[in-house]
Amino acid sequence: MSFRKFLTKIHLFLGLSIGLLFTIISLSGALYSWKPELSRFAYKQDVDAKDSPFVSISQVRNTLQKNFPEGDFRTALYRDPESSIEVLLYAPGTYYLAQLNPYTAELIHLQDMNKGWLNSIKKLHRNLLLGNVGREIVHWVTLLALPLLISGLVIWWPIRGWPGKSNFRINWYGSPKRRNRDLHTVLGFYATWILIFAIITGIYWGFSTVKETIKQLSGENKMNWESPHSELPDTGQLAVNDDVLNRLIAEYHKTFSESEVRISIPHEKDDPIHLSVIEPKKGMNAIDHYYHDQYTGEQIEGHFLNGLSSERSSFQKINGMVYDIHFGSILGLPGRMLVFLAALVAASLPITGFIIWSGKKYSLAK
Repeated sequence: MSFRKFLTKIHLFLGLSIGLLFTIISLSGALYSWKPELSRFAYKQDVDAKDSPFVSISQVRNTLQKNFPEGDFRTALYRDPESSIEVLLYAPGTYYLAQLNPYTAELIHLQDMNKGWLNSIKKLHRNLLLGNVGREIVHWVTLLALPLLISGLVIWWPIRGWPGKSNFRINWYGSPKRRNRDLHTVLGFYATWILIFAIITGIYWGFSTVKETIKQLSGENKMNWESPHSELPDTGQLAVNDDVLNRLIAEYHKTFSESEVRISIPHEKDDPIHLSVIEPKKGMNAIDHYYHDQYTGEQIEGHFLNGLSSERSSFQKINGMVYDIHFGSILGLPGRMLVFLAALVAASLPITGFIIWSGKKYSLAK
């Protein structure tokens, strides 16, 4: 048996084995790649801009205590003038995202993040709606998809000579059988070069061995990180100081007016106030983290795991790039469009491939 025939059998076996699951994972991934835009609609994040300051953390807390007292207030994300303040709340067995009007603190929307159609799409992509068992299945399907795509590329290459024009374009005027074959081979060729990056980043997330190996090779395991802590006062009330929180969020949101600012709510006596300055269009590696004493508001300096973007280690930069590569956001909107289209093609490949195989099987039977 020649190497090419061996690869063809491998390609067929993998395609028939994981094809249906690969279609589900790819299609849900294509839809979920538009999560930022879908979230604005599903969670009612759009508000009318006003020429007035944003509400304080105290006002946010008052709204939450009135409308959702069982929620454990964790973080608040202050965004642009046309977006709601997004609040993270923990509750037994789940967590919620609350959208508040930034000018009145009115509760606009409260979403259980274990429910809703958008979260179902996310779970379908990550675990096929089957919990931990489904998560493992997705990891292995992702791993097997890599040799499936690579073998497809090898099979696509002509047995003799170089690819001709017909290898790069779909013959829309040919027979249905020819069109289907072109949809599989031609679209598969173009999409594979994008899908390989999405799959490799998926493997990185799915198998801890991959991440630990990169940590070891990058020297991350040898680095010593400090932990930011608040200094306990000698006397006085050991409780969250809303005055400090109010002042810090106002200062940061004014200083970084073109960015989003997330502020954490301390829960332990020595917890710092953690502020993240986020530039969504610049990706995960552009996030800067700052820490302040929860009692005095003074900035805490140190060599922290999550610190300034300019001080990230090699592993942290790789780790941050993985998300941006997976969803294509590393290239902005054009990159996201490419990943979306490639994922749609990926979802179609098992279907067109099955039609090719069943057609050959029927021809042999005759």
